[in-house]
Amino acid sequence: MRKLNLLDFKKNKIRILHFFKGYSQAGQDLFVLSLFDKAYKGTFVDVGCQLPVKINNTFLLEKNGWTGLSLDIVDYSKEWEVRKSKFVCGDALTSNFKSLFVENKLPKVIDYLNIDIEGDGLRYLALVNVLESNHEFKVITIEHDAYRGFELTEREPQRRILKEKGYFLLCSDVVNGNKPFEDWWISTKYFNESDYKNYKCSNTHYLDILKKGI
Repeated sequence: MRKLNLLDFKKNKIRILHFFKGYSQAGQDLFVLSLFDKAYKGTFVDVGCQLPVKINNTFLLEKNGWTGLSLDIVDYSKEWEVRKSKFVCGDALTSNFKSLFVENKLPKVIDYLNIDIEGDGLRYLALVNVLESNHEFKVITIEHDAYRGFELTEREPQRRILKEKGYFLLCSDVVNGNKPFEDWWISTKYFNESDYKNYKCSNTHYLDILKKGI
C-alpha cells in the first residue's frame, strides 16, 4: 500500500487528509471516492487491472462497498480470489464489453472506468471498444503515457473521442514523478459543479491534485 492521505468524512463527503493508505499508483481511488457521498455504493470497470490489491485502482472502492468488473489479458484468477468483485481474463481490444456488462448486471451508467494497458496506441483502441458498449461513465481515468512520446497515438485520439462523447477533461496530464502519464475525466451531468471545480488543473502532480479536494 502507498501512504497517501486520510479520509475525513465531513459533510457526508470524503475529504483527503494526511497519511491515508491508498492502493492506487497515483491516488486514483482517493480521487474517485472524493467525488461521491460517503455512503454511496458505486460501480466500476477496471480494464488492465493486474493484481487485486497492489497498485490497484478499485480495491479501496470495493472496501467502501463498491462492486464491479475487472479485466486483464493475464490470468490473475487465482490472485483475485481475495476480492469480492468479478475478474475476467480477456483481451481489452477484442472483448465484447456490452455482453460482459449485461452478464454481470452492471447499470447503463457506471460510476468509474479505468483503462491502463500497455502498448503504443492500445489504450485508445481499448477505450473505443469499451465505448462501443453504449454505457456511460461518470468518472474515467486513462493512461496516455505522453511522456513516452505517445501524444499522437494515445493522448490526442483519447481526448478527441471522449470530448465527442461529451466528457469533460478535469485533470489533464496528471503527473507521477516528473512524468505526465494520465488524464482524469468526468461526465458533468452527474455532478454538481461544487463537487469537482477545485480539481480543474493541467500538468499537476497527483498529490497536489488530491490536496485540492480537502
